[in-house]
Amino acid sequence: MKKYLFLLLVMFAAASVWAQDDEEDVPWNIPNEADHPVVRTASPTCQGFAPKGFRVVEKAEGDLNGDRLADCVLVIQGTDKKFLYKNEGFGSPEFDTNPRILVIAFRNKNGGYTLKEQSNTLIALPNAPNMTEPFQEAKIVSGVLHILIEEFYSAGSWSMSNRTYKFRYQNNEFELIGLDHTYVRRNTGEITTRSYNFSTGKAIRNDSTIDDDGKGEETRYNFKLDPLKTLKTVPPPFTWEIEEDVII
Repeated sequence: MKKYLFLLLVMFAAASVWAQDDEEDVPWNIPNEADHPVVRTASPTCQGFAPKGFRVVEKAEGDLNGDRLADCVLVIQGTDKKFLYKNEGFGSPEFDTNPRILVIAFRNKNGGYTLKEQSNTLIALPNAPNMTEPFQEAKIVSGVLHILIEEFYSAGSWSMSNRTYKFRYQNNEFELIGLDHTYVRRNTGEITTRSYNFSTGKAIRNDSTIDDDGKGEETRYNFKLDPLKTLKTVPPPFTWEIEEDVII
């Protein structure tokens, strides 16, 4: 419990500085579709899918298509200086809005990799200097791709959240088979977690507080997506109202 209380105190220490309205004019550059290059269709190495002007943020390897070969998952980020904003207010002193791209490539039996998927929307950008980097982790667990995205502001927000997307390669697509979401009310210490299993059409909600270390009241209910979302069709983070007043 002490670690939760400490975190809460730290979060309360900041004051509101940046508005978080996406429609508001901002002094930094925001990338458009033209700033997201189409990555190469094949590469002898996993890292080779990063085009010129992009760096590898994270790499994960594991079998995604059931052929017992280690496939490649990359999160890459641009390095263009026009997307580096010198911030003099709260938050990061250098605010980086370079485009982020998710790349998935299958390993070939004879070596090298073939591109299977590119997503320009799942790896979210921070929308203000007082927002931490949303992308946290990419990993492969038992053939399922997990992508962790968080929403945390050092100032100006009374909540924080994270969501883990779970994609399985089936029906020639990376289908969203599961989603875990945690929402914390920073002013009250209330915690709501939701775990969706889209394959079974079931969901679990848990309501707790920092005082009970996450042990709260559990509710199980039916929740079906038909058809399943895919990596191509899943809404970008922070925009999907999956249930009433529940924004993923």
